[in-house]
Amino acid sequence: MKHTFTKGLLALVALATSATALAAPLTLQTVGLRAASGTYYSLFFDGSDGGPVSTATWDWSGGVLTMTSGFLHATQRVGATALLSDVVTGLVIDTNTGTTTATSYQCIDGAFGLLTGANSCANTSFGDDFVNDTTVTYNVGGDASCSIRNIGNDDSSGTPAVYRGLRSWAGGGPNGCGDNTGRGALDMITIVQDTLGSNGSLILANFNGVGSIPAACLVPGANPGDALGCQRAHWLVFTNANPIPVPAAAWLFGSALGLLGWARRRQVTMT
Repeated sequence: MKHTFTKGLLALVALATSATALAAPLTLQTVGLRAASGTYYSLFFDGSDGGPVSTATWDWSGGVLTMTSGFLHATQRVGATALLSDVVTGLVIDTNTGTTTATSYQCIDGAFGLLTGANSCANTSFGDDFVNDTTVTYNVGGDASCSIRNIGNDDSSGTPAVYRGLRSWAGGGPNGCGDNTGRGALDMITIVQDTLGSNGSLILANFNGVGSIPAACLVPGANPGDALGCQRAHWLVFTNANPIPVPAAAWLFGSALGLLGWARRRQVTMT
């Protein structure tokens, strides 16, 4: 009987501990970036701009962000006009290994390029006919990181000759993947902040600078300038989908320890 009671109390302690330790699902709050010019953008993904409503669900565990279901459709706008949209499914960002993978990825060019004679996803200019003759094939060989750009007619590539993809890499390989160096859309592999345990936020980021990303890059407002290396910084901000009931968990943990101590004293007295 004594052993059964003690085991029950130990189970209660374990339950209380797990209540504070288990990771909760996340809610995406922000998809942010700094353009090559350093201009701040907050991308639309919740339909508030009249675009698609993202259905992605998220989990954070052991330094790995996982899209557990649905899709993310994030649109960058210049004023009210869409510049481009990143659409991804099955996204996994592992901050331990510094890798980004996905089931599928596609960059969709917006109407802004038609007005300016440029394809923002492909990093090309239309040419004298002012027609987009460039295509990009995504998910080549079933690899969401692999895309192939075909520049047609009198279109020309921007300099350097790189274009937007799931992650920043030089391409190549057996499928002849294109060069996405410095143009990764969703390779936020650095943990800038993780205060989820106290119902704070998780911020994952990446940028072209050296060292840690300056906090000023992530703040809306004026361009901090080249000195901070904010150009092409991009980040995700999450909060707990179900806020952790810290006071309740602490009360449960304290009560369990108190009962366990009482049981041990009672056992000694009876002995």
